[in-house]
Amino acid sequence: MPKGALQRMHGEERRGVSLLAMATLAVAVLYGGTLAWLLLGDHRLAGEPVVRLALAPEPAPPAATDALLRPGSTDEHPAAPHTETAEADQTLPQVDKPTPDEQALLDAARRVVGDDGDASADGVKILGAETVPTGNAAADIPAAGITGPLSAVPDPALVAHGKQGPLPVIARDGRQAWKVYARPLPKPMPTGPRIALVVSGMGISDSATAHAIEKLPPEVTLSFAPYGANLQSWIGKARAAGHEVLLELPMEPFGYPQNDPGPYTLLTNLQTAENVSRLEWLLSRFTGYAGVMNYQGARFTSSQAALSPVLGALKERGLMYVDNGASQRSLAPRIAGEISLPLSVGSRLVDPVQNPGVIDQSLAALEASAKETGVAVGVASAFPVTVDALTRWAETLKEKGFVLVPVTATAGGS
Repeated sequence: MPKGALQRMHGEERRGVSLLAMATLAVAVLYGGTLAWLLLGDHRLAGEPVVRLALAPEPAPPAATDALLRPGSTDEHPAAPHTETAEADQTLPQVDKPTPDEQALLDAARRVVGDDGDASADGVKILGAETVPTGNAAADIPAAGITGPLSAVPDPALVAHGKQGPLPVIARDGRQAWKVYARPLPKPMPTGPRIALVVSGMGISDSATAHAIEKLPPEVTLSFAPYGANLQSWIGKARAAGHEVLLELPMEPFGYPQNDPGPYTLLTNLQTAENVSRLEWLLSRFTGYAGVMNYQGARFTSSQAALSPVLGALKERGLMYVDNGASQRSLAPRIAGEISLPLSVGSRLVDPVQNPGVIDQSLAALEASAKETGVAVGVASAFPVTVDALTRWAETLKEKGFVLVPVTATAGGS
């Protein structure tokens, strides 16, 4: 074989060996890297098809409310037993968990029958009301001084006939229910920090309602639940005793529907027309109220889209709105200011637990708030123990330099 051909053959063999070596090295590097990736990495699904989903972040839990507004667990009122529902509600504001008197209102709501919404005649008792004598009140509680009845209701000019019953309207001469049905202030008006009290849950228990009307000073505003029986009769009795009255509007709380305020609750997931229809049903339960106050509603009052139409409807009907102050997330103060809706906001829950000592401390704090800001609004339940404590405390206000006023006297934004 010629020398040149032999040299070319050896060169080709060397190039073949070099290419084979390079290929072998590349395969070794590839398999070695893969093996290291599998051994050193935490790839539990290696080799399996994987689909990656972009999930929206979980919504932040509701902002905590003022601890002073929350019912606490005490020896008299132990915490609820552990259940799956209770565990699920641990992240929710405690203020929207029904208290015993609120539970009575819920029970009454469940007893609503027929399209007219009248509650059953046998009534629902607020816890503790059975201790109230059916005749005169307890002898050690002095009767409140009644200065005279308020005008009879309704004023025909302030009522229109709606599909579901009578509805408040602004009179042709411009008169509005929140002023016409308000308790008048004395003239001249005493000087000093003002304190208003709203007692809620009225109309559910006959004995508790009668006790509150009879014993509380006439300056105290009474707030009636929409699910009680014979409500118009109770309104007449309350106004005859000098009390202005409010209507309570059940609104969606956090935890709904496990925590359900009743069949006509205003909800964030309803269309505006449906919420307005429910609002009109609630407003038609009785006549003669100066305004409304929310019952629960921490979720509803934090929704601009849900709350704005409701407050706008109240404005158009000449009513005031009382925010019970239980939720710091409530948008009611801002929205009311934008539309010039008469508004009052609760400063403190007076009876987070049914204990006279706790109630006295809450009232002392209410006095301190009134001194600091010039006006304070307390919200309380219709428990007889609360009513009795409020009656005793009210008798001390004048000598302390405070002025007890109806809640309409604290309205701003009008």
